[in-house]
Order: sequence, then structure tokens, then C-alpha cells
Amino acid sequence: MFETAAPPLRDELADLDLLTWPEPPPDRTWADTAPSGIAALELDVDTGDPACLSDAQLIDAMVGFERQAAWAQARQARIVAEFARRRPPDAKDMAGTDRTCAASPYAPDEVGLALHLSRWSATGRIAQSRELVERLPETLALWQAGRLDERRVATICDATRNLPVDTARAVQERVLPRAPEQTLGQLKAALARAVIAADPEGAAQRHTAARRDRRVAVNPEPDGMASLWALLPATDAVAAFGWLTRLARGCGAQDPRSMDARRADLLAALLTGRLTPATDPGGADTGPRPVSPGKPLVQVVMPFTTLLGADQQPCELVGHGPITAEHAREIATDATLHRLVYDPRSGTLLDYGRATYRPPAGLADHVRARDVRCRQPICRRRATDSELDHLIPFPEGPTSEANLAAGCSHDHHLKHSPGWQVRALPDGVIEWITPTGHRYRSQPYDYRADPEPTWTARPPPSPVRPDPARLPERDDDPPPF
Repeated sequence: MFETAAPPLRDELADLDLLTWPEPPPDRTWADTAPSGIAALELDVDTGDPACLSDAQLIDAMVGFERQAAWAQARQARIVAEFARRRPPDAKDMAGTDRTCAASPYAPDEVGLALHLSRWSATGRIAQSRELVERLPETLALWQAGRLDERRVATICDATRNLPVDTARAVQERVLPRAPEQTLGQLKAALARAVIAADPEGAAQRHTAARRDRRVAVNPEPDGMASLWALLPATDAVAAFGWLTRLARGCGAQDPRSMDARRADLLAALLTGRLTPATDPGGADTGPRPVSPGKPLVQVVMPFTTLLGADQQPCELVGHGPITAEHAREIATDATLHRLVYDPRSGTLLDYGRATYRPPAGLADHVRARDVRCRQPICRRRATDSELDHLIPFPEGPTSEANLAAGCSHDHHLKHSPGWQVRALPDGVIEWITPTGHRYRSQPYDYRADPEPTWTARPPPSPVRPDPARLPERDDDPPPF
């Protein structure tokens, strides 16, 4: 597709001896081209008329522009960090500090005025830029290579900002190899796990401190509505949501309300004392009554060695994400355990099969606990709130662990849309093929602790102090008016 670039433009640039433009490989696409100023020019020329591009080329062009944008943002971050370096802190209490944001208190004003940012936003831009240059240069390099976008870079910085530099870099080493292929939600979960693995004692202390801050708040919303917000320990929040979900399902399929509306009505009725066996939580006499949901299922996955206290590996609260070993052991001492056994070689739950269309409760619980999330590669819908889909339609495909996958309602319908294909590959991998022929893979959820990094990051560069002799002279006298 690169042959669509205008040859005269290439010839003109070559004649000006501005660059050496190598002939691109025949199978190269915009999606797998390293970003650069030259690549941006080529991409601009090749995509000048989007109407002339095929569907597959449009997808590749989207990826190409995304990588170019990341490259430009990373280059800008280097510029911002260098500017901040040239504005050393003026306040005496900041002199000699190793804080990433240690710079002149007026540097954000200069950056904010230039980029039309508030002072607060400019301060954050400077802090993140310096953190990348001074503490996380590998993340910055991957950003400049177009493999990460600004949101994922900011997420890595946020997760490591309050950690000691060695711990922050250990977290970076764990998440960086897989970060380019992850969505923002997947990366956040990986970072939560990596922080616990790299600093289990600190993670336990942070959880204890955060637990003291639990609270409930009410906030006004438009159109006569309000939101009731609660910050709870993860186990309590997951159990409460599971209880509401089971009550909502008990209202019956004939209930006209959505599941979200049922949960909201039930919550209000429970907290205001209006929910009784003879009343309807929606306030109207529509007939349906919630049924007893039974005990909500709270599943915690932890290595046996962690349960015994032999190590501090991160554990998993199904439907929520990573929790500390100390938190998991606390749950284990006051709970009816639902033992989940996983294969130590693959990290996936062990087999369990049936041959009927509707999976029995045991198989359904197994598949949902195995998949954790909807198996569409970029979906984060919890498996406990999703449907169970036959990859090969029944009865051609059996109702078995290997042929069942968790899928939200949207992705269940997407699978059957024209041009879409979904197929099971070995080792639990599910491949999704789009109408343009692009292929994306959903890896099975891995319950094992994150593997140790296979590469070692170089130590961050030492901060370079400005050389007064090389800096331009600055006139500190106010200009005449």
C-alpha cells in the first residue's frame, strides 16, 4: 500500500538530499511502521483521500496515526522534562530534593501559558514528563516507539509515583512486556498485581490505611436524580453487588425493568426499609417479587503456599482483581471456602465437562471463575454478569468446559454478526476475526503470579545539572513599559 505515495514527492526530497528514503518491504503496512517524522509524511500522503482506501487499509491507517500521535507526545514529554530541568527550584525547602516535580514554582506557568493549560494541568504534565525521563525511561522509549498511548503511560506513572524508585522500576519491568497489547483496564489490573508482587508489605500497609477511609456519600445529579456512592473493602463491595444481582434475577424474566434498574430499586428498597415479601421494590404493583438469593458467591483464588503463610504472592478476588496475601488470608479465616484448583503449568482452572445444552450450576460457576471476564479481547465485563456462549453452536459443539466461554450480551450478538468469526485455539486461546480479516486473540486468564521479568532495565540516568555556560543568557530585569 505504500506504493500509493506520490513518487514525485519522494524524488524531490531525495534530490534535496534531506533524507535517504529506503524502499519499503512489500508486506509492510502503516500499522507496523515505526513512527517518525518521515513516516508521518508518508502516512499523510498515502491517506490523503480516505475514500480510496479499503476497509483493511482504514484500520491500518487508524493504527498508524495512533502510533504517530504517541511518538509526538513522547517527544514532547522529553522537551517538557528538559525545560523543567532548566528551571531549578527556587524555594529553599525544595533545594536538593529528589522529588520528580522539583522545579521552579513558576515553570508550570510558562508551560501552561504556552500550551493553554491550567497551572494544575501544567504541573501534572511536568511531573509526568520528568518521572518518565528520570525514573521510567523504558516506558518513555516504548511510548516514543508508538507502542503505548498517553493514557496507558499515565496509568503506569500513576501506579508507581509514590513508590521508591527501585520498586517503581520493578513494577515497570513486570508490566511493560505485555502493556502494548493490553487495554487500559487490563493494564490497570496488571499494575495492581505487579505493585503487590514487588512490594507486598507496602501494599498491605496501603490497604490497611485505605480501609480506614471507607465511607458513603451522596451527590446531586441532573434531572432530579442523585448518586449514592460507597467506598468499601473489595470483598464487601463484590458480595453486595452479587446479592443485588441475584435478587434482581429473582424478579423474573417478565419484569420490564433492566437489570441495572432492578438493582437500583432493590438497593433503595433495602436501605429505606421498604422491601418486604409483600411489596415491589420498584414502587409499583407489577406482580414480580424478588426471591431469596441465597448466599452470594465470593471466590478468592490463592496459591496454597500463600494460604499457609509461606509467601506473599498476590491473590485474586474473582470479579474484582488482585488483593494482597494478608487480605486473602483474612477472608479465608472467616468464610466458607470455594476451592479453585488451577494448573500450575498454564495458570488456568482444570477441566470440567457436560453434554447438555444448558450448563449445570457447577459447570457454569467453573467457566465464569475460569474466564473472570468476557472473552472478547478488549471487554472488561465481569464473567459473573455475562452469558455462557457455545463457541461451536450446540448441538454440533458440546456443552463442555472447552466449548464454553463467558461473553457479555453485546459480544454474544457480535459473534453472530455477518463477517465475524470466533474460534477456539489450543491452550484455551480464543481468536476473534473481524470482517476486514484482522485477527485478535483472547488469552485465558492466568491465575499464577506474574512471571519474573525476563529482561533487566538499565538504571535510570543520573540527573544532569544545567551547565550555566551552555544556557542562553536571561535578562531578569523587567522590560520597560
